[in-house]
Amino acid sequence: MFLYHLPTPPLPIAPRPFPEELLLSWICRIAAANHVNLNLFFPEMKAVNRYRLNSYPGEQIITRLAAMARLPQSTLRSLLLPNQFPNLPLLSFLQVPESPPIFSNEDPSESFPLPFCSECAGEEERPQRSLYWQAEIGLLTTILCPKHGTFFGRDCPGCNRGQLTLAWDQARLNVRCLRCSWRPVASLNRKPVSSCPSGLRQLLFRLQHDLTAALRGQPPSSFWCGEISAVQFLRVVEDLYWLLRTPGLSARCGQKFTFTDGFSWARLRSNSRTLFARISYWPFAAWDRSSRAEVLLAIAATMLGIRAFETLGSNPGYPVPSVSYPWDWILPCLKKPYAQELLNRAENWPTKLRLPVSIAAGTIKAGGNRFP
Repeated sequence: MFLYHLPTPPLPIAPRPFPEELLLSWICRIAAANHVNLNLFFPEMKAVNRYRLNSYPGEQIITRLAAMARLPQSTLRSLLLPNQFPNLPLLSFLQVPESPPIFSNEDPSESFPLPFCSECAGEEERPQRSLYWQAEIGLLTTILCPKHGTFFGRDCPGCNRGQLTLAWDQARLNVRCLRCSWRPVASLNRKPVSSCPSGLRQLLFRLQHDLTAALRGQPPSSFWCGEISAVQFLRVVEDLYWLLRTPGLSARCGQKFTFTDGFSWARLRSNSRTLFARISYWPFAAWDRSSRAEVLLAIAATMLGIRAFETLGSNPGYPVPSVSYPWDWILPCLKKPYAQELLNRAENWPTKLRLPVSIAAGTIKAGGNRFP
């Protein structure tokens, strides 16, 4: 940790943060501007989970950083995720857990600890701008580059090895490979990401974009169920996350459903470990990117219902879609208390999302069936 009993000398160079910048991005730019190794300048990097750092690092860290950069503390607090995304408290799984402690498999690279999009880096270098990471990059639901829809990477595209670095060149940052001297080049002919998703990556990109908008208090797109408010949209996402993680799901249906067995909307990993085997009871903040993407895709596909087959093709290759898909096979897998909890939550959903649940529940009751 910082040695708080020592005086706090101001830094020779202290770049001003951008209004929508991620705190860790600004810290990286300060270290680069002063030609200081990031871990020497900020030893907490190895001890503090990056999501916690960008959400609430603690008053001592904020106070010392503000003094070193000769900035008001309020300026640094404005960079924190809860202050840039006012609706963040509506998604419980995006809160920084107090207990148990966060374990993480984050890349320990000293030189490049942030998500990397080579196309963004190339574009930023051309107009001589300072490369930085916007706040939405720090959200746990951001899996793809918000601009290009590509998966973030940390390895050098030139030699396929890690340890990219940030180099300070007069008034801007450059991205370079220390081994092969690779540098990003902007793509001139890249097609924009479609607003009508087709396939896993585009569906994930659509959900990620709408989550970011809703967390900022802006209404999401009408793609999911027509016009819907930010609060309603986040309520549905929160409820579906609860459903997909609830212990009330029964594994007795085999591949028909449940994330406790081999079910997956998306085969994002080549190994055979199931989602729960990978994440155990860890909080969402400790999951790897593939596991987070898998659950987000499941939430997206569950919201779409029968439309998931139009978007994902043969990927949701489980029961034949029906008017109440997928609720006609989710509800029978739920124990009675959890089924009732789901029905109670669905009362607050928009009509287009609530109706298939009601139809499925009515069919079960009409057939004389009971929940497990």
